[in-house]
Amino acid sequence: MRRWIIVVLLTLGTTGSVGCAGSGEDASADRTAPAAEGREQDGMRPQVKGEPIDVARLEGRIVFDDFENVYVMEADGTGAQAVTVREGPEFDAAWAPDGRWIVYRDSRRGINEDDEIYVARADGSGARNLTRNRANDWGPDWSPDGRTIVFNSDRAGAAMGGYLMSPDGSSLRRIEADVWIEYPSFSPDGTRIAFMGHDGSDYDVYVAHLQTGATTRLTRAPGSDGWPAWSPDGSTIAFASERDDCLHAPRTSPCWSDPGAEPGEHHDIWLMDANGSNQRRVTSEFGQFVAWSPDGEYLLVSGASLYVIRSDGTGRAEVLPESGGIPDWIAP
Repeated sequence: MRRWIIVVLLTLGTTGSVGCAGSGEDASADRTAPAAEGREQDGMRPQVKGEPIDVARLEGRIVFDDFENVYVMEADGTGAQAVTVREGPEFDAAWAPDGRWIVYRDSRRGINEDDEIYVARADGSGARNLTRNRANDWGPDWSPDGRTIVFNSDRAGAAMGGYLMSPDGSSLRRIEADVWIEYPSFSPDGTRIAFMGHDGSDYDVYVAHLQTGATTRLTRAPGSDGWPAWSPDGSTIAFASERDDCLHAPRTSPCWSDPGAEPGEHHDIWLMDANGSNQRRVTSEFGQFVAWSPDGEYLLVSGASLYVIRSDGTGRAEVLPESGGIPDWIAP
């Protein structure tokens, strides 16, 4: 399933109108990005460092998906209930700050075939289409004050761009940044977004100021970096990276010794300071999507399963035995 969604994104990224993502300040230009270590093979085996987290003590609610439907559950993995039940993919959900509403991607007509942004109550009622546009709209996130939803779209025949709208779908406006914008994530103060930007080859993580449109590129490493998520205090950004995949390691690397290795499939979770410095890997296995706990103490990682770790990478404990798509975690 993870391979399916990666192929969808990279196919769109390399066939669309690109070349505009090189604008803006490059925060990584004056520092050496961590090199691909090439130490991963399939990276699917759970590895626990330090005392395991007691999942039963986790608080809050999680929204997640199985790439077909959206679900909510308690942070300890209990009480899962479906939000969407219609035929066709509905996924990539995010909480409203008050926990009453969820915004998500509707792809029931096919992936990249008139994707729409929907909202629904946390119990699944009141679902409605906010975008109503024949373009592809996805990657929604809710602003911390609850007044704005950000998403990406290829409308107007342009390269993938970022848009803002009110929670009822009104007051639509484009983010004036000359950069490819995909999977935007609001900063805790609501003034910036982190997102996946595309320069024609790989994705990297960028930050844009919403008022000015000024952009800063934060990552520059072999392979793609993306799906960023801000820590609740705004000091740190978590993201997924391909830099340790065999695809970016020499044939002499130990990762190639595994005959079952499939280059191009591996992601793991990294952290960096909000200015792009201090990039460090925190997962010891596959992880493609990530969300922070409301108190910033834990990371919820969607990999071969849905698991939680401390922000230093220790304490791995399983929340669900299967992958949970793109998750989001809200306080009780």
